[in-house]
Amino acid sequence: MSTMNAPRVRWPELDAIRRRAVATASGTVLEAGAGRGDNFGSFAPGITWIGLEPHAASRSALARTARARGHTHEVLDARCERIPLDDAHVDSVVATFVMCSVDDVAASLAEFHRVLVPGGRLVLVDHLAASPGTAMRRLQNLISPITRRLDKGCRYNREITADISAAGFTDVAAEWYRMDAFPGVTVPCAVHTARA
Repeated sequence: MSTMNAPRVRWPELDAIRRRAVATASGTVLEAGAGRGDNFGSFAPGITWIGLEPHAASRSALARTARARGHTHEVLDARCERIPLDDAHVDSVVATFVMCSVDDVAASLAEFHRVLVPGGRLVLVDHLAASPGTAMRRLQNLISPITRRLDKGCRYNREITADISAAGFTDVAAEWYRMDAFPGVTVPCAVHTARA
């Protein structure tokens, strides 16, 4: 995978891309790693929202925001690797800037696949590893052990595209971008979509 030719964007543009991706979720939607509810304004009207958030402070704020927006499902206190929902329970799974912090990518994707109905939609928006051998990839490899401890487990050198297919998803598509992080520094980001 090479990100060198991916379009270069600033944060406001990437945020708009995130919002458009989130809006494609429909039916009963599981939002994994929902944080404090930043995606609520982007979901299509009429969805049934279920949130999953393992961090207590974020989960409490998320629950308040969800209630204020008319969502009645209790926010799940769980990690992506063990989702407390039945098989084929949701129509869509959405996770934005979450896959960098899960402990086990394969287990998380397997759980997303399990809880989705056949043909259900997966939407992932993440910052990801730069191409192997690049200066950015070397920097990501250097800082990821630090950010993993200081930034909610975030790893900047994570690759997930092949893992999505390996988890049994089909129609896997990736839209790559290079986000301006600092002057002269761009971070690879991608929107992945797939079907269970």
